[in-house]
Amino acid sequence: MKRLLVTALVLTALASAAAAQTAGSFTGKWEGTFTLQRPDGTENPPRPIAFSLTQKGKQLSGTAGPPDQQENIQKAVVSAGKATFEVPLSNGQLFKFALAIVKGRLQGDMSGERDGVVRGHATVDAAKAK
Repeated sequence: MKRLLVTALVLTALASAAAAQTAGSFTGKWEGTFTLQRPDGTENPPRPIAFSLTQKGKQLSGTAGPPDQQENIQKAVVSAGKATFEVPLSNGQLFKFALAIVKGRLQGDMSGERDGVVRGHATVDAAKAK
């Protein structure tokens, strides 16, 4: 019985530590890079990306894109520590993001679509702007 109680306490502490590493607000300005993965599995050089986000509960608003070409995000939701949103461009491209805060950094995936067909995947890594 004592061993079961100790095990339960250890598991609770580990779960709390893991949640603390990923918890946080998406609100703020974030600057970083995205790295596009080519169809053959190799990666393009990292390119700059920036986010200006405001989180209110499960709602998220703001902009995303290259630092000099920010676009409004749409269909944005925060759930279970993950933010998902889309960034449509006037040329018909659509970028979808699934990001989380990991150890104080905004990290996750981005995919690019055109005419409903996924054209590429990228990893995103950004830090809070100073």
